[in-house]
Amino acid sequence: MRRMLQMLWIKEEQYEQQMHDVAEPYVSARMESGYDERVKGQKIYFEHYKADNPKGVIVISHGFTESVRKFTESVYYMLQSGYEVWGLDHRGHGRSYRHNQNPYVVHVEKFGDYVEDLRHLTQTLVIPAAGELPVYLYCHSMGGCIGAWTIETYPTLFDKAVLSSPMLGLSFGKIPVPVVYVAASLKGIGEKKKESLDPVDSFPLEPDFENSCDSSACRYHYYYKKRLNDPFLQTQNPSINWGKQSVRACGRVTSKKETAKIRIPVLVIQAGNDTVVKNASQDLFASRVKGCELYRVPDMKHELYMTDSDVLIPYWEKIFAFLG
Repeated sequence: MRRMLQMLWIKEEQYEQQMHDVAEPYVSARMESGYDERVKGQKIYFEHYKADNPKGVIVISHGFTESVRKFTESVYYMLQSGYEVWGLDHRGHGRSYRHNQNPYVVHVEKFGDYVEDLRHLTQTLVIPAAGELPVYLYCHSMGGCIGAWTIETYPTLFDKAVLSSPMLGLSFGKIPVPVVYVAASLKGIGEKKKESLDPVDSFPLEPDFENSCDSSACRYHYYYKKRLNDPFLQTQNPSINWGKQSVRACGRVTSKKETAKIRIPVLVIQAGNDTVVKNASQDLFASRVKGCELYRVPDMKHELYMTDSDVLIPYWEKIFAFLG
């Protein structure tokens, strides 16, 4: 597996050129897109990437302020490793339905809407197309909280799940979570709940790798350019209600009652230098899920799929070995 990944690898030295000349054309040639409408008038954008002779199907659940378009390199490795891929833009993100008018703020009415959107896409489109193939879930950050809730509520929907740097507990520095929750509840009344605590009305025109969630400079700058030129990819801040709903969701998915419902193999991958989500919450979740495997990646920042080759090759090697 490692030798195959090394042969396929998009190298840091010529990253942008190889993405443009190799990965993007390969992925685009196998991609079809559309909209899934679980709720009338609320269309959820998805992309489907067809593999040659697939051995399984992977559904991608992306993180906060992200889009399936951020995972082009990841999809390339998945396809080349024999997996067909589906990915959706969660509501409030990318090309999917948005509840508010500010294009830079992510809002959700109920966190459970994310779960039901993922469930609906998987049941109505992914599984019928997969036939007898196993269907796996790959999640990052917020997508990991969505994924955890999904496999707890619908324990037979997927065959295995990978939660990469999952948002199972939010980090607010030294501010206790209950204080944040109460503040959000008091301020987020009526239409105010759709606003951001930190007002934003534009996308930053200069990159800021040092304060990003990425450990790979070339990957950060490549996607920053994509965001700069695509208004659909410029979400930045959470709404007040998103924060409130997410705090509640993290508490739910790590509870003994909910974790006991999981029936499938789960791999949790933890970033050692994560300042966005709480590693302690991932430890708690892993300890409560029967047979859950916890794989730690020391010293890396939150977005493990946006690291350099010395970390990224073992990362994907671990994931593909787990999925089989």
